[in-house]
Amino acid sequence: MGHQQLYWSHPRKFGQGSRSCRVCSNRHGLIRKYGLNMCRQCFRQYAKDIGFVKVMFNHIELCGYL
Repeated sequence: MGHQQLYWSHPRKFGQGSRSCRVCSNRHGLIRKYGLNMCRQCFRQYAKDIGFVKVMFNHIELCGYL
């Protein structure tokens, strides 16, 4: 068997090798929670567009929630 037949021949159905970022296809730093499937760099870039809001604890204390 040559290299072409063996390269990437193992099935990738589960594990880190089977998942990649939906934006940039990166396999490192993947956020899978809530079905995001984005790497952390792309998440930081698109978080506002998706609807995530960074919570500031000082603001919550001032509003009287705690």
